[in-house]
Amino acid sequence: MVLAGVLLAVLLPIPEPLFPPTDLLHVTISVRELNGRELLRIGEIHDVQNHHLESLTYYEQALASFRRNKRHRDEAVALFKIGSVMERQGRREAAAARLEESLRLFEKFPAHPMYPFALLTLGRVSAWLGAREQAGRLFERARDRFLQAGDLQGLGTSKLQLGLLWISDGRTGEGVNLLQETLKDAQARRDDNQALAASLALGDGWWVAGDLAAALPYYREALTMARRQQQPRFEAQLLHRLSALLEAMGQPERAIEFAESAVTSYRLLRDPSGEAAAWTLLANLLSQVGEEQRADDARERALLLYQHQQIVVHAIP
Repeated sequence: MVLAGVLLAVLLPIPEPLFPPTDLLHVTISVRELNGRELLRIGEIHDVQNHHLESLTYYEQALASFRRNKRHRDEAVALFKIGSVMERQGRREAAAARLEESLRLFEKFPAHPMYPFALLTLGRVSAWLGAREQAGRLFERARDRFLQAGDLQGLGTSKLQLGLLWISDGRTGEGVNLLQETLKDAQARRDDNQALAASLALGDGWWVAGDLAAALPYYREALTMARRQQQPRFEAQLLHRLSALLEAMGQPERAIEFAESAVTSYRLLRDPSGEAAAWTLLANLLSQVGEEQRADDARERALLLYQHQQIVVHAIP
């Protein structure tokens, strides 16, 4: 299992007319058809808000426009963006197909700044789909492209992905060295976001390698950085990881405190999926220390959240 380290305005509704239509007043509205780049931009606005269906609609329309006009460079960008959204939706097979199309076009424009990001994204998708050798090659190509472009942050991101892949493939020493190198580089550049990502990746890497004690200080340091940088989503994820790690280390009493904090953090983020998972973890921990009444309450809270999510999903037309 690959534990990923890291590595993310709305359109207002059309208002009602300011005046009712009448026989005495005729209003002619001229609507210009949006071009591909305008459609792409609207998709990006929805994308940053995680409006996946809306962003895909506009990206697909942009793609059709680019294809009609034989704008292959822009076509590659649209395909990459569609694949990226599909990855976040968990539609990895479909994402891989779009990303592969994108890369075939990007190969004609090797200096395009989006090219290494497409390599990186397809690498992640390939790893999830079990094509680990292909993922490694894609991460290495992305690393080389970022290096050529002088994009140090992109370079660091590709090295984090590659290091985690190496560790999960049993190349622990090489992977840890690459992750530590990335952490030191981020610290030297004072790139707090990437330093946080690297610390998280090192915690994940040591956990995958089976050295739980080595993972613990990296998770703690990452939690400190997330709080200092006021990144509540990272904080919630790290609280959950620390709780699960301490459980795996046979320390349920210490793990309970982190699980309770994770529940609170996810609730403040209005993330019912994360909160439900944290309640489930807390229920297991409470059972281990003999607090069955509190464990039952935690399980009930988790169940209610899961049921609510199912109702919402099935209510979508």
